[in-house]
Amino acid sequence: MIGLAGTPRAGRIARAPAWGQRVRGLWAEPARSARRRRRYAEGLETAVERAHEPWSPLTSAVPVSREAGGEARAMLLDVAERLRQPRPVRPEGLALVRALLCDGAGPLYYGEPGDLRAAARTVLLALDSDGP
Repeated sequence: MIGLAGTPRAGRIARAPAWGQRVRGLWAEPARSARRRRRYAEGLETAVERAHEPWSPLTSAVPVSREAGGEARAMLLDVAERLRQPRPVRPEGLALVRALLCDGAGPLYYGEPGDLRAAARTVLLALDSDGP
């Protein structure tokens, strides 16, 4: 049941849809500025670095998936490199990068082995792709 202001009532937790389904609902970002792209690239590079750091329970930061420093490392750095290139990128691709960085329940922070690498591959293709 839905309580006040459209939030689930206590005792009932609304199940979040899968990462890809949540991203489809995002509006395309109109600002594809070099500064935004640089910030996203830096965020991905920082995530790769943080994947090797030990997790501390004394921080509020969501720990990065170990896969970011392993199997998915090269693909994440490819996405960062693509964001730094002067060629235009698709707004849908930028929305996927943003979701990857910001979604604490997404594959960058949580998921099964292989999820992050697949998400990074999807982002890389979406930055250039004309299709869905």
